[in-house]
Amino acid sequence: MSTFQKADAGWVAIERHPEFGAEAHQVKFFEVDEGGVAPLVKDADGVFQPGRHTVDVVRATPMDAVRITAMRELLELAGRATTQKQMDGIAEAQALIMRGPGG
Repeated sequence: MSTFQKADAGWVAIERHPEFGAEAHQVKFFEVDEGGVAPLVKDADGVFQPGRHTVDVVRATPMDAVRITAMRELLELAGRATTQKQMDGIAEAQALIMRGPGG
């Protein structure tokens, strides 16, 4: 039997959708059952359900959630990079993400 617990502020589910890439979604509730704990995120219809493509659940500020999501995208790109120029571009993007706005 499942129980539901309201999530404290700051919990974010990082999803890696095969077609759309990485996304961050605010977690409002957790579902707890014999299988473990699952974050519940709001789908396109406004219904809370477990994220189908969730890869991480973290407690982060909004800016850090964006950074984590962007870094996951860069990690994916690095895995497909074949030239030094591509790797250099990924490294530049990583530095920009970590500096943040106004940095």
